[in-house]
Amino acid sequence: MKKNSQTLKYLLTGFGLAVAAAAGTRQYKTQQKMVKLDKILEDVKASLRHEGQIIGSWIEESPHLFSQNKRTFPVYQGGIICERDEGTNQFHFKVDAKTGVVIEFSQL
Repeated sequence: MKKNSQTLKYLLTGFGLAVAAAAGTRQYKTQQKMVKLDKILEDVKASLRHEGQIIGSWIEESPHLFSQNKRTFPVYQGGIICERDEGTNQFHFKVDAKTGVVIEFSQL
């Protein structure tokens, strides 16, 4: 009886450690994703500083599939609003979710 109790104890301990490791990995990946999104947005904003004062910006947290040149890959979409003396300009961009490279940029 004692041997079965000890086996159960080891089994539950192993299960608990596996759950904790999975939760830690998920938290780490979420933090890495957020850092990357923030970095992408900051890079795009830095490239538009010459357009005027940036008064708003956004980037979607979930990637979308995008097709270009017979190739489909995940992209993040975002936008930036700049204000100048002449008025307000809006820009839209798409960034490759794996590499962080801007693949599409347009002024609305």
